[in-house]
Amino acid sequence: MRYYVVTGGPLTSKAADVIKDGSVIAADKGIDFCFEHGFNPVLAVGDMDSVSKAGLERLRNSDIPVKTFPVEKDMTDTELAISLVPEGNAITVVCPLNGRLDHVTANIQLAAGLHRTGKDIRLDDGVTEVYFLSGNDEISLNLDRYGDDSAVSLVPLTFDKYVTGVTTEGLYYPLTDADIKCGKTLTFSNEPVKGVSRIKVSIRDGLMAVVVSNSNV
Repeated sequence: MRYYVVTGGPLTSKAADVIKDGSVIAADKGIDFCFEHGFNPVLAVGDMDSVSKAGLERLRNSDIPVKTFPVEKDMTDTELAISLVPEGNAITVVCPLNGRLDHVTANIQLAAGLHRTGKDIRLDDGVTEVYFLSGNDEISLNLDRYGDDSAVSLVPLTFDKYVTGVTTEGLYYPLTDADIKCGKTLTFSNEPVKGVSRIKVSIRDGLMAVVVSNSNV
């Protein structure tokens, strides 16, 4: 089963299209987004410092379970919400991938770390998707959402070691058993071969994000 953790921030209406079959957990201002787009969360989580008064009132008048935390805490509302997803379930974090850089960076680091522990987790805001590879890993992605405007970047996430054995299928600039280093931009802004809607990326070792977005954004 897939859980959708919906966060606050500058989410557009396109993010609502991300949420398919599964259960929704709303983190703080993500409660407003869920109510606005007709989703009833199975759980609301956070310190409730950014959700609107109308959202809080609607939450109080619903039967949605709520876990409230103090404003002064050691984890973000998003991390708290993710920690409450039952073990063994896939997770899509519906969160802005623009806006406050610290929040974006925190969510990428959080998801990458959880992927390394074996969790099926990705980030998506309806415009950009972020997937993760670690160790001996591979992924196959359908790019139909973006069509001819697909942009694909492979982003190493550690400075102390290379991502090794990077091999791609279906990308205009292919890689075969390549080693790539954090801090270099060689593997940014690639695109699929014309007419190709599915790509594959594999690595032998390391930690890497695969970022897929619309090249016109």
